[in-house]
Amino acid sequence: MDEQKRNWLGKARDYKAYSLVLFALSAFLYVGTLIPSAIDGEKRPLVLGAVFVLMLASIFFTHRSHAYARKIEEDA
Repeated sequence: MDEQKRNWLGKARDYKAYSLVLFALSAFLYVGTLIPSAIDGEKRPLVLGAVFVLMLASIFFTHRSHAYARKIEEDA
């Protein structure tokens, strides 16, 4: 495996790890919104907005991971 393919494989793994961490964080925050006394009513929309942004970032990193995996497959 040449240097560029190893670089792409490393990036694909890193992006997948970022995606999983962001997904776990968003799930943790969302569960916090379901607990009645955990978050004030004024802060709930802010937390739900953060969950939405984290999920979008997770989807973006998943897409990037798949893009690098496709590059490796096409180059093989």
